[in-house]
Amino acid sequence: MSAIHHLKKAALIATVLVLILTLQGCPYIDPDYEFDYEIIITDVPANLEGLNSPYNDYNSALPFDAARVGLYFSTDRKTSGNTFDIISHSFGISYHKRDDVLNISIPVNAGESMKDRKLLPLINTSFDELGPYTYFEEGGLNYFFYASNGSEEEGPGDFDIKFIYTPRLDWGTYDGKQRLYGPYTADPANSEADDLYPVISDKLDKMLFCSNREHNTFDIYSLDLDRGALLNQFLTGNQEPVITKEVALSGEGNDKCPSLFGNYVIFASDREGGYGGFDLYYAKYENNTWSEPVNFGDKINSASDEYRPLGFRFVDFSLMVFSSDRAGGKGGFDLYCVDVSDIIEAPDWYGFFEF
Repeated sequence: MSAIHHLKKAALIATVLVLILTLQGCPYIDPDYEFDYEIIITDVPANLEGLNSPYNDYNSALPFDAARVGLYFSTDRKTSGNTFDIISHSFGISYHKRDDVLNISIPVNAGESMKDRKLLPLINTSFDELGPYTYFEEGGLNYFFYASNGSEEEGPGDFDIKFIYTPRLDWGTYDGKQRLYGPYTADPANSEADDLYPVISDKLDKMLFCSNREHNTFDIYSLDLDRGALLNQFLTGNQEPVITKEVALSGEGNDKCPSLFGNYVIFASDREGGYGGFDLYYAKYENNTWSEPVNFGDKINSASDEYRPLGFRFVDFSLMVFSSDRAGGKGGFDLYCVDVSDIIEAPDWYGFFEF
């Protein structure tokens, strides 16, 4: 049984959000308008009830001031708790200056986009798929990363990082060809152990991910990227990879699920000094190094497990989505959202996939 399966059996299950932002124009708003608030976001985590189920819902990526956000996340609801698939949903987010309220609304039947109807069947198997992450390359290609612990052709194994890519202009244009290439295995990052939760820093020219390749304990690693080649060519090539253990981010316990937000990395860890199980931590990149990781504190962390944080900006707010199996949810791990503006300053861009 792999380490990740042991964690799942012990109910220490992941949470990875990958949300894709679509900003919409802001119409004139009557200052006396009436609005039924649904999920009000503050500095105390709020359960995203409409996204959650009695099973485990985690692993996602994220974005009047109003916007429609498309969300990918992992869930075992389709298999009644047996294996994880990646699904898509959406929610609306809006800031109401009159009442100083940040609100999230979740439609009951959001439906899938044409791309998702083609993408998700290529990704999901009878094994576990975790850690969705999307990345936009300057060369005009869009990437969807994830990790899987098996394939229908080769059977079960350890978690490997995989990806699918598509030309950006193939979608939403008059003559778009809707091509999807893959899945491919990101060979330079993978090992004979579990490798998962990739995220790419354009500023550092690195891919961050977590792996238990040393002593069966998860640490955070970085892979140097070759900017002389397109990312898909580099990740499927046979050059010798340069992989570094990020010692500043890797403690004595398990450090997992890195996510980049501006000049910060946020991640989950069960290191000593937390509030119980996995807690959420952050560190800032400055002077060419990562600062000492800091616990988000007991307003966000609990005696239960907090997992797979994802930071995103909306208006001038720094927001974070994560999963937790704390009491009061629908069952298993649920997705939560919290305002962390007092802890992390919002970056000066609206996207989630650059550092």
